[in-house]
Amino acid sequence: MTAVLLLGVFALFATLMFLRRLPALLALPAMAAAIAIVVGDPLAHWLTVVMADGAVRLAPAYVAVAAGAMLGRVMMSTGIAEDVIRRAAEFGGDRPMVVAGALMAVTAVLFTSLTGLGAIIMVGSLVLPIMMSLGVPRRLTAILFLLAFATGFIFNIALWRLYRELLQLSPGAPLPREIVTFAVGLAVIMTTVVAGYATWAARRAPELRLWSAPARPSRKPGVPWPAWLTPFVPLVLYVGFGWREVPAFLAGALYGILLTRPRAIVQTLLSSMIRGVEDAAPAAILLVGIGMLLNALMLPEVRVALAPLVAQLPVQSPISYVVFFTVLSPLALYRGPLNPYGVGVGVYSLMLATGVLPALALLAAIMSIVQVQNVCDPTNTHNVWVATYTGVRVEDITIATLPAMMVVCLGGLLVGAWLFL
Repeated sequence: MTAVLLLGVFALFATLMFLRRLPALLALPAMAAAIAIVVGDPLAHWLTVVMADGAVRLAPAYVAVAAGAMLGRVMMSTGIAEDVIRRAAEFGGDRPMVVAGALMAVTAVLFTSLTGLGAIIMVGSLVLPIMMSLGVPRRLTAILFLLAFATGFIFNIALWRLYRELLQLSPGAPLPREIVTFAVGLAVIMTTVVAGYATWAARRAPELRLWSAPARPSRKPGVPWPAWLTPFVPLVLYVGFGWREVPAFLAGALYGILLTRPRAIVQTLLSSMIRGVEDAAPAAILLVGIGMLLNALMLPEVRVALAPLVAQLPVQSPISYVVFFTVLSPLALYRGPLNPYGVGVGVYSLMLATGVLPALALLAAIMSIVQVQNVCDPTNTHNVWVATYTGVRVEDITIATLPAMMVVCLGGLLVGAWLFL
């Protein structure tokens, strides 16, 4: 009976989020409370363990998100991001798809470090008008930008911190090298699919030319070229030298400021920190709710009630693992049961707690499915903003990209099954 009630709680809140009756920011804490009530958790224990402890459970993750947003603000205020994007556009000459390809590459690189809707708006406000002014169709412009964003986000340090906190992988240390290997493989698959999609889409629009013209030299002064390496600094320090997220992002911010505004280092850094916290606030509130839900799902009564059901999921063998998560990957849309920023956080935490999959195999599945969610989910704030800016329906982006992103998910799951099962 308890298991049925818990499934009913999942279904209720999934429906409320799907119908946009209740935002995820409120739905996740409410779901945590409902789960505690269903299993009869004492009020004092619920207030302490589920609510208070859960609110700070993912504190390292939202601090990392704020640090990444700070770096994004540094790159905005110093002109580094604008200069890199402008140079990429000039490199493409007057060939629209070459310009688009160069801008996509820059966008992917930027989002290995940038986080938050503010960064999406900043980069998109520079990239999208350039593409559209050269004749790239509006819907294709929106799609190419989101594909580039999702490609870079595979290596986003703040996102990796969330993965590690969710799965309790190597606390206080970088992700295992196996995950770095998997991320590289997933990025190769994603890049291949994106390149194929862009080429196919361009051939359907004959007015777009695929190959390059001579680059036009820039006459506008920009930042020193070493400053273009700013987004790589935290990634290299994090992956190559084992630095933690906050010092890695701070080092990247200081590097960028010293090369562009050395005399205003204090003012630039302080203003970027403040604006970064503002940009990270929605994600931080969401992570507070995720932490509460995780603690609710870790209650012994919940694990006992749901363990038999989770254990029956057909994911233990490599083939069933790949088929199950690929076929059901669209359930990551609309904050569905496989969305790690919605109800999915409960599903994944239960799979981890019951040992139905090795932790690294589960993380590979999440990373693969997140690619579907990042590009296709109409409830993403970045999807809504990009669609609104380009003048297309957000649902049209979902329809156009879902098949390609399911192929990416399939490829990632094949790599995950090979490495971890």
